[in-house]
Amino acid sequence: MVKWLCTVCNIYVYDEETGDPQTSIDKGTKVQDFPDSWRCPVCGATKEKLVPVTQEEYWQKARAYTDFTGKKEEITSILVGVDNPQTVPEFRQEYGKPLGLRGIGQGLTYLANFSALSKYRLKNRLISKHADPVIETTFLGKKISMPVLGAPMSGLSFVSNITEEDFAYNILEGCKVAGTIGYTGNTSRDYEMKHPAIMALKKVNGHGVNIFKPQSQEVLIDLIKQSEEEKAVAVGVDIDGAGSVNFALAGKPVFRKTIDELRELKNATSLPFIVKGVMCVEDALAAAEAGADVIGVSNHGGRVLDSGLGVADVLPGIASVLRDTDNGKRIIITADGGVRTGFDVVKMLALGADFVLVGRPLAREAVSSGVEGVRRILDYLRTDIRIAMIMTSCNTLEDINEGILGKES
Repeated sequence: MVKWLCTVCNIYVYDEETGDPQTSIDKGTKVQDFPDSWRCPVCGATKEKLVPVTQEEYWQKARAYTDFTGKKEEITSILVGVDNPQTVPEFRQEYGKPLGLRGIGQGLTYLANFSALSKYRLKNRLISKHADPVIETTFLGKKISMPVLGAPMSGLSFVSNITEEDFAYNILEGCKVAGTIGYTGNTSRDYEMKHPAIMALKKVNGHGVNIFKPQSQEVLIDLIKQSEEEKAVAVGVDIDGAGSVNFALAGKPVFRKTIDELRELKNATSLPFIVKGVMCVEDALAAAEAGADVIGVSNHGGRVLDSGLGVADVLPGIASVLRDTDNGKRIIITADGGVRTGFDVVKMLALGADFVLVGRPLAREAVSSGVEGVRRILDYLRTDIRIAMIMTSCNTLEDINEGILGKES
C-alpha cells in the first residue's frame, strides 16, 4: 500500500496499511477518501498537500512523526498545531538552534503573550440601544474592513515547500481580498534579483507594507527606496530583529539603532515610517522622537528574546505615555503577540492599540491553503470582532476601551 508525506510540514507521514489513530483514519483508507475536514495534525494542511513517497523516505520521517504524536498523548483535549502554545511540534528549534515557530529558548516569551492576554476578560454589557457595530476603519489613509493587519513574517521556506516570494504574496493578496492590508517580513535567505517581499508587493500593486530587519543604514535605505518605487502603503524596520539568529548565521549583520539612525531612515522616504518591536516606554518615546508614524508594540512573537514580558503586559503603559506626548495623537499604535481570535483583537484594542497584527494563524494558512486560507481566517476574525462588540455594547471602534475589560486577580 502507498505511503504519504505532508509537503507543508515535511513531518507528517501516513501509511495506508496501518492508518493513523492520531487523526482517526482507519487501516486501509486511501488519502482520496479522507474526509474534507481532515487536517494534518502537525501543520494544519489539507489532504491535497499529501504526496506519495518511497518506503525509504517514509521510514526516514516516521520516527519524527512518532515522536511528535508521543508528545501529545497527555494532551487529548486540545487541538494540535503550530500555533497552539501547549503543543511542541517537532520542527521547533532545539536549544542553541535558530528558527522556531514556538519561540526562542524555553519559549517563555511566546507563552507570556498568551498568559498576558488571558488575564483579561471581556465584560458582558447588553442593556443599551442596539446598533450593528461599525468595524470598518482606515489605516494610513487606506480604507480597511477591520482594525486587523497581517503581521510581517518570513522564513517559512525553511520549514515548508513554499518560496519566500509566494508566502509573502499569499499574505498580501489574502489580506487584500479580505479588505485589509498585510505586512511582509525580511528573510535571511539570499535572493538573485529583487527582495522577495518587494517582488510580492509588486504583484499586489503596492497594497502592502514592507518591514525590514535592522541591517546597515545603506542596505535599509536601498530597500526602502525599492518599496517606495512599488508604491507600498508604508515601510519600516523591526528593531527587535537585532537579535535575529538567522540573519547572524547567514552572515548578514543586524544592529540596534539610535534615534538619529531611525530619523535618517524616516527622512529617506516620503512613505509613512514604522518602528516595530517596541516593548518598553523608553523605546516608544525614542521612536516618537525619531518621527515614527506608526509604533508597533511587539516582541517578535517571542522568537528573539526568552523570558520577556507579554505584549498585553506592556501595551497599556506604552499607549498611555505616547498619548501624553505633544505629537502622540498622530502616532498610530499597533500590537501583536498571542492573538488567535477576534476576541483577542478586541482586548488588544481595549488595552490601547489602534490596530492589531495577526501572524501565526495567517502563516499556517498561507502555506497550506494560500490566498484563500488567509482570507478565510481574516473573515473568522471579523465575525468574532463583531460578536465581541455587540456583547460589550461597543457600536464603534472608538467605544472599545479598558472599561469593557475585567482582569483576573
